[in-house]
Amino acid sequence: MKYFSYNELIDTNGGAFVVTLSEDDIRKEYYPWWYEKRCEEYGKEQVDKNWSFEDCLEDWVITNYAWVVDE
Repeated sequence: MKYFSYNELIDTNGGAFVVTLSEDDIRKEYYPWWYEKRCEEYGKEQVDKNWSFEDCLEDWVITNYAWVVDE
């Protein structure tokens, strides 16, 4: 299983801390929202046919400027 980290800002002065999540965490916390939004935009049939969790994970990494944590 892969783990991903990203910087979570805590104030406007640049304060931040690193958050680390597993693929399972992302699947539980982000995937349902991501899937619902894709279904609203493209229809469930198209989403089920053309997208997977891997696409969701890629979007999550890009959106959060995340990186893979070395194992």
